[in-house]
Amino acid sequence: MAFIKLNLNVDVNSCLSGLKATLRLGRPKSGIEKLKKEIKNLRDKRDDIKNRIDQAELEGKIPTNQVSQWLLDVETLESQVAAIEQDFQSTSCFSCHCFNQTQTQTGGTSQTQQAGDQVPMRESSNCCSIILRVAKKLGEVKELMDRADRLDPVATVRPSEPTVMIPISHRSPVGIESYEEDIVGYVDGGKGDIIGIYGMGGVGKTTMLTRIQQHYLLKHTIFDRVIWVVASKDCQLKRLQMDIAKSLGLKTLQESDDERTCGDKLFTFLKSRNCLLLLDDIWEHLDLQLLGMAHSATTERGQQQQPRKTVVFTTRSEAVCVQMKAEKKIKVKCLDPVQAWRLFEENSEKDVLNSDAGIKFVAEKLAKECAGLPLALITIARAMSGKKSWEAWDAALRQIRDEHQWKTVCLPEDSVVMYKAFKMSYDSCGIIREFNVINEAFAKGCSHLEALMAASLLEQSSVIEFPYRDICVRMHDVIRDMALLMVSGLEGNKRKWIVKAGIGLSHLPRQEEWQEAERASFMRNNIASLQEYGAFTFPKLSMLILRKNRYLNTIPSSLFASMPRLTYLDLNGCCIIRGLPMEICSLTELQYLDLSYNLITSLPAEFGCLSKLEYLLLSNTDLTIVPKGTISNLLMLKWLDITKIPLVYKWWWDELKCFKGRHQLSVGISINATTDNIERLNVLPNVSIWKLILDGDNISKHEQVMDLGTPQWGCRVSDHLEFLRINYLRVDKLLLAAGVGRESSFGCLKILSDMDSRPIPKRSIDLLGKEAGIH
Repeated sequence: MAFIKLNLNVDVNSCLSGLKATLRLGRPKSGIEKLKKEIKNLRDKRDDIKNRIDQAELEGKIPTNQVSQWLLDVETLESQVAAIEQDFQSTSCFSCHCFNQTQTQTGGTSQTQQAGDQVPMRESSNCCSIILRVAKKLGEVKELMDRADRLDPVATVRPSEPTVMIPISHRSPVGIESYEEDIVGYVDGGKGDIIGIYGMGGVGKTTMLTRIQQHYLLKHTIFDRVIWVVASKDCQLKRLQMDIAKSLGLKTLQESDDERTCGDKLFTFLKSRNCLLLLDDIWEHLDLQLLGMAHSATTERGQQQQPRKTVVFTTRSEAVCVQMKAEKKIKVKCLDPVQAWRLFEENSEKDVLNSDAGIKFVAEKLAKECAGLPLALITIARAMSGKKSWEAWDAALRQIRDEHQWKTVCLPEDSVVMYKAFKMSYDSCGIIREFNVINEAFAKGCSHLEALMAASLLEQSSVIEFPYRDICVRMHDVIRDMALLMVSGLEGNKRKWIVKAGIGLSHLPRQEEWQEAERASFMRNNIASLQEYGAFTFPKLSMLILRKNRYLNTIPSSLFASMPRLTYLDLNGCCIIRGLPMEICSLTELQYLDLSYNLITSLPAEFGCLSKLEYLLLSNTDLTIVPKGTISNLLMLKWLDITKIPLVYKWWWDELKCFKGRHQLSVGISINATTDNIERLNVLPNVSIWKLILDGDNISKHEQVMDLGTPQWGCRVSDHLEFLRINYLRVDKLLLAAGVGRESSFGCLKILSDMDSRPIPKRSIDLLGKEAGIH
């Protein structure tokens, strides 16, 4: 008869404490579930605090020591809880080893096993011990939650902006696949952190860099931040630093900071993060340390390795790759004949190519003339869109092969192909000429933009808020070079047009660099003052763009006399200009003047001498003094924007009522939304309203419904209106009337918004016959 003999040596206190914990928490599984729930709540709290820290770091702040220690304690507790869960999974309720000694006897044989002779057992294999550990960790979770509530706030958490993802095509562009795989494999393998992509303009370097960006935006396992900036020729380091800060949402960099200070701020923010910096189109060596892409001189306590900093850049020059000390250099070559034809086909109308063997034959010859250059192939293929006759295709081929017109242009050999493609595409574009009302010009302009984008001469960049359109385009750097070269004439005079936009200029170029120019753009720079020039210094200059030079505060009196043939002057967004010199009257050829977003308080009496002025934009200025007759005497005026200025209604009423110009005047205006004011607009002679901003406070006081179909909203106000904004609108319902049998049409209305320029919700609008176009 078999029997078991037990020699009990029990720790009574341990058993009793285990029993109490068991009674309080129940079975170990229920205790584990409760702990997991509380840990999830703790993680949520941790994530909220981390979001605060991230926001604070964007503003140049750092977390307190208390917060850092709290996060470390949470991390430690998480690992301990994970160990308890693992131990629970590896044990059962029947493997309770509370006893220090066990003696067994089987089959008449007696065997004694002392505690010291046992195989070591993990403490957690004891169910009672697991319950005790769970109880202890629950207490620690509670203590950490209590501490979190007492932590000083790091920053105010704001709603995050929606993430903008670049659309991913289902297949890589022709000829890119192998390069893309090579670069991704190199980066993922950690073999090096500076990769240079080089090749001639238009060969596909930017397309390749875009594919790399798309890959790592979706693959978050390696890099915390993926940053894209465009360098371009003549780009200054300071502008790149500011662009990187903008990409990161970092607010600590100031325009007044020097390059070293900006570099230090970028480094401080990026030093603990794994970063991928994509630099497109660099022309010379850049100091990556000043772009924040450097490692800390010392390794922080407990950190096993430095965060990763990887840079991938594109350039036209292999020498730049050497200067940048690229650990891997990749030359992008032109496409082979098979790839070239495939790309040409993809961007052509296949039904046209397949409709006529003769057309396909000529198309193959055209593709061959592009010498495998992707941008040239795409440009020519799209330029031939809509050409359905063999004669049209043959004429294009003869134009491309006409060597005479290319030999007269001083072009590098590798640029001739692209110039041919651009010239052929450019010749098919038209110019906006005369129009009756501004709506016609807008429509033609949008049509041309679409045509240019379809021909790959422009690319859609992003969507921005614009008073009447939501379109933003960019030009490929190669196309830009070709355009500037072409407008300079076949003599190769590259100073005919001067374009130095957004490169951080603090002063205008030297006089000899642009005194023969016909058009000059220095927009989006840091120019603070304009030097004095002698009369007729710039005898050929017809266009000057100084838009968004925010530190420019005065216009010297000699400026206008130095540019007697000026027809286009853009001073929009210079912000702190307070007045214009009386010498503006010397601009007798001026047709376009934009003074919007300045602190200008008055216009000189001589302003009325601008007898050829057609476009005048005064929006968002501080104008309070305008001499009588200033506007009404501008007989050639076609477009006037006086929205958001403090001038009283009597002024604009008198000026517009007396306007006797040769063209119908398209007006943008801000008024109080009273019946009298709207009726005044409706009876103005020779005036149409294209943009209207109303103060709707008076309407809200007396009415629950705003009806835009009443007689005062007659055809003169509504027929050409593109943009309608109503501030302080608090009515329950807005009736927007359009169609037969109504007093107003609103046939051109594109944007209807409230005080914050947000679209009015559709639920509050009763659209009568005008469903499309309102957003």
